[in-house]
Amino acid sequence: MSDIEDIIRKLEAYCAYQERCVFEVNNKLAEYHLSDKDKNRILASLHENKFLNEERFAEAYAQGKLRIKRWGKQKIKAGLIQKHVDAKIIKLALESLDEKEYDRALQSLYEKKSNELHNERDPWNKKQKIMRYLASRGFSFEEISSVKNEE
Repeated sequence: MSDIEDIIRKLEAYCAYQERCVFEVNNKLAEYHLSDKDKNRILASLHENKFLNEERFAEAYAQGKLRIKRWGKQKIKAGLIQKHVDAKIIKLALESLDEKEYDRALQSLYEKKSNELHNERDPWNKKQKIMRYLASRGFSFEEISSVKNEE
Protein backbone atom coordinates (compact mmCIF):
# COMPACT_ATOMS: atom_id res chain seq x y z
CA MET A 1 0.00 0.00 0.00
CA SER A 2 1.32 3.45 -0.94
CA ASP A 3 1.70 6.42 1.35
CA ILE A 4 -1.24 8.12 -0.39
CA GLU A 5 -3.48 5.13 0.28
CA ASP A 6 -2.40 5.17 3.94
CA ILE A 7 -3.29 8.85 4.18
CA ILE A 8 -6.65 8.18 2.50
CA ARG A 9 -7.42 5.47 5.11
CA LYS A 10 -6.45 7.80 7.96
CA LEU A 11 -8.63 10.58 6.57
CA GLU A 12 -11.51 8.17 6.01
CA ALA A 13 -11.32 7.29 9.71
CA TYR A 14 -11.08 11.02 10.56
CA CYS A 15 -14.22 11.74 8.53
CA ALA A 16 -16.07 8.65 9.77
CA TYR A 17 -15.59 9.68 13.41
CA GLN A 18 -17.70 12.80 12.91
CA GLU A 19 -18.89 14.92 10.00
CA ARG A 20 -16.11 17.06 8.57
CA CYS A 21 -16.02 19.90 6.08
CA VAL A 22 -13.53 20.37 3.25
CA PHE A 23 -11.78 23.12 5.23
CA GLU A 24 -11.08 20.78 8.18
CA VAL A 25 -9.86 18.01 5.87
CA ASN A 26 -7.60 20.47 4.04
CA ASN A 27 -6.13 21.54 7.38
CA LYS A 28 -5.48 17.90 8.21
CA LEU A 29 -3.96 17.32 4.75
CA ALA A 30 -1.56 20.23 5.31
CA GLU A 31 0.16 18.12 8.00
CA TYR A 32 1.28 15.67 5.31
CA HIS A 33 3.05 18.21 3.03
CA LEU A 34 1.62 16.75 -0.18
CA SER A 35 1.52 18.12 -3.72
CA ASP A 36 -1.70 19.74 -4.92
CA LYS A 37 -2.23 16.81 -7.26
CA ASP A 38 -2.11 14.32 -4.38
CA LYS A 39 -4.35 16.50 -2.20
CA ASN A 40 -6.93 16.69 -4.98
CA ARG A 41 -6.75 12.93 -5.49
CA ILE A 42 -7.36 12.33 -1.78
CA LEU A 43 -10.25 14.81 -1.63
CA ALA A 44 -11.80 13.23 -4.72
CA SER A 45 -11.54 9.80 -3.11
CA LEU A 46 -13.19 11.05 0.11
CA HIS A 47 -16.03 12.66 -1.88
CA GLU A 48 -16.47 9.63 -4.13
CA ASN A 49 -16.68 7.25 -1.16
CA LYS A 50 -19.09 9.58 0.66
CA PHE A 51 -16.77 10.29 3.57
CA LEU A 52 -16.87 14.00 2.77
CA ASN A 53 -20.10 15.84 2.04
CA GLU A 54 -20.34 19.57 2.68
CA GLU A 55 -24.17 19.65 2.74
CA ARG A 56 -24.36 16.80 5.23
CA PHE A 57 -21.68 18.48 7.37
CA ALA A 58 -23.47 21.85 7.41
CA GLU A 59 -26.79 20.28 8.36
CA ALA A 60 -25.22 18.20 11.15
CA TYR A 61 -23.28 21.23 12.40
CA ALA A 62 -26.39 23.43 12.50
CA GLN A 63 -28.53 20.82 14.22
CA GLY A 64 -25.80 19.98 16.72
CA LYS A 65 -25.18 23.58 17.67
CA LEU A 66 -28.91 24.17 18.14
CA ARG A 67 -29.52 21.00 20.18
CA ILE A 68 -26.38 20.94 22.28
CA LYS A 69 -25.18 24.53 22.56
CA ARG A 70 -28.56 26.19 21.87
CA TRP A 71 -27.09 28.65 19.42
CA GLY A 72 -29.22 30.95 17.31
CA LYS A 73 -29.09 31.08 13.53
CA GLN A 74 -26.70 34.03 13.41
CA LYS A 75 -24.06 32.27 15.51
CA ILE A 76 -24.50 29.00 13.58
CA LYS A 77 -24.10 30.92 10.32
CA ALA A 78 -20.93 32.60 11.61
CA GLY A 79 -19.50 29.22 12.61
CA LEU A 80 -20.18 27.79 9.17
CA ILE A 81 -18.64 30.85 7.51
CA GLN A 82 -15.50 30.27 9.61
CA LYS A 83 -15.42 26.73 8.21
CA HIS A 84 -15.52 28.21 4.68
CA VAL A 85 -18.86 26.59 3.84
CA ASP A 86 -20.59 27.95 0.72
CA ALA A 87 -23.39 30.48 1.35
CA LYS A 88 -25.99 28.37 -0.48
CA ILE A 89 -25.17 25.38 1.71
CA ILE A 90 -25.37 27.54 4.85
CA LYS A 91 -28.80 28.76 3.78
CA LEU A 92 -30.02 25.17 3.29
CA ALA A 93 -28.59 24.10 6.65
CA LEU A 94 -30.36 26.94 8.48
CA GLU A 95 -33.61 26.13 6.68
CA SER A 96 -33.31 22.50 7.79
CA LEU A 97 -33.55 23.48 11.46
CA ASP A 98 -36.79 22.49 13.18
CA GLU A 99 -38.59 25.78 13.92
CA LYS A 100 -40.38 24.40 16.99
CA GLU A 101 -37.11 23.15 18.45
CA TYR A 102 -35.50 26.50 17.61
CA ASP A 103 -38.30 28.43 19.32
CA ARG A 104 -38.12 26.14 22.38
CA ALA A 105 -34.37 26.75 22.67
CA LEU A 106 -34.91 30.51 22.51
CA GLN A 107 -37.75 30.39 25.05
CA SER A 108 -35.71 28.18 27.37
CA LEU A 109 -32.70 30.51 27.27
CA TYR A 110 -34.96 33.51 27.83
CA GLU A 111 -36.56 31.93 30.90
CA LYS A 112 -33.20 30.76 32.26
CA LYS A 113 -31.68 34.23 32.01
CA SER A 114 -34.81 35.88 33.36
CA ASN A 115 -34.71 33.59 36.42
CA GLU A 116 -31.01 34.33 36.95
CA LEU A 117 -31.82 38.05 37.01
CA HIS A 118 -34.71 37.80 39.48
CA ASN A 119 -32.90 40.21 41.86
CA GLU A 120 -32.59 42.90 39.18
CA ARG A 121 -34.81 45.76 40.39
CA ASP A 122 -34.85 47.87 37.23
CA PRO A 123 -37.09 46.21 34.60
CA TRP A 124 -35.39 48.09 31.74
CA ASN A 125 -31.95 46.93 32.91
CA LYS A 126 -33.18 43.34 33.22
CA LYS A 127 -34.66 43.48 29.72
CA GLN A 128 -31.40 44.84 28.28
CA LYS A 129 -29.32 42.15 29.97
CA ILE A 130 -31.60 39.41 28.66
CA MET A 131 -31.51 40.90 25.14
CA ARG A 132 -27.70 41.14 25.17
CA TYR A 133 -27.43 37.56 26.41
CA LEU A 134 -29.75 36.19 23.72
CA ALA A 135 -27.99 38.25 21.04
CA SER A 136 -24.65 36.79 22.17
CA ARG A 137 -26.18 33.33 21.67
CA GLY A 138 -26.88 34.21 18.04
CA PHE A 139 -30.55 35.16 18.07
CA SER A 140 -31.76 38.13 16.04
CA PHE A 141 -33.52 41.15 17.51
CA GLU A 142 -36.76 40.09 15.79
CA GLU A 143 -36.58 36.61 17.33
CA ILE A 144 -35.82 38.02 20.78
CA SER A 145 -38.66 40.55 20.48
CA SER A 146 -41.14 37.82 19.58
CA VAL A 147 -40.29 35.93 22.79
CA LYS A 148 -40.63 39.02 24.93
CA ASN A 149 -44.09 39.73 23.49
CA GLU A 150 -45.33 36.37 24.75
CA GLU A 151 -45.02 37.56 28.37
